[in-house]
Amino acid sequence: MDQALVAREAGADIIVAEGTEAGGHGGARATLPLVPAVADAVAPIPVVAAGGIADGRGLAASLMLGAHGVLMGTRFYASAEALGHERVKERIIAAKGGETMQTRVFDIVRGYAWPEVYPGRALRNRFLERWNGRESELTAALDSEHSAYQRAAKEGDFDTAVVWAGEAVDLIKRIDSAGTLVARICEEAEGILRAGARLVR
Repeated sequence: MDQALVAREAGADIIVAEGTEAGGHGGARATLPLVPAVADAVAPIPVVAAGGIADGRGLAASLMLGAHGVLMGTRFYASAEALGHERVKERIIAAKGGETMQTRVFDIVRGYAWPEVYPGRALRNRFLERWNGRESELTAALDSEHSAYQRAAKEGDFDTAVVWAGEAVDLIKRIDSAGTLVARICEEAEGILRAGARLVR
C-alpha cells in the first residue's frame, strides 16, 4: 500500500497491484484483498491486478474488485510468441500451484541484489530444494555455484536454472497464441459477468 501511494504521488498513469501469488518478484500480500485496497487508495488512477490470474474468471473477479484490467505474466509466458525456452513452457504446463514457492536463492546465485522483502516465486527444482533455507551457505559457495548455474541456464537445465511462475499454473493446460488467449479470456470474462448479473434480482 505504501508503494501504491508513492506511485500515486509520483504521477503514475497506471498502478499494478500485484499479489504474492504472482510469478517472479513480489511482496507478501494476496491479490484478492490487495486489489480493492489499492484501487480505493489511488482512485481515480487506473489499477491493474496481477498475481494468480490466468483466465477469464480471474479477469472478471479483478474487474469486480475495482481493477481496470489485469496483467498475466505466467499465462502469457506459456504462449507461442513468448521468447522463453520451450522447456520452460512445458514445465509451466505440467506444474501445479503447490509446486511454486517464493525464494531468494536464484537471485543470490545470479548475483542480483533484490531486496530481501521481494523474493521471487518460481517452480521448485533440485537447485531450490538444495539451497532454500541455506542462503548464507550459498553466498559462501558462489565461486563454484555461479559458474555451474550459468552453464545450466545456457544448456536449458531447468532442474538447476530458474523457471519463474505464479500459483495460477494449475489453470494453464497448453501453449496458445497470444491472440487466441486474449480472445478466449475476454469471452470467458464477459460470459461470467453476464451470468453474475442474472444472480441479482
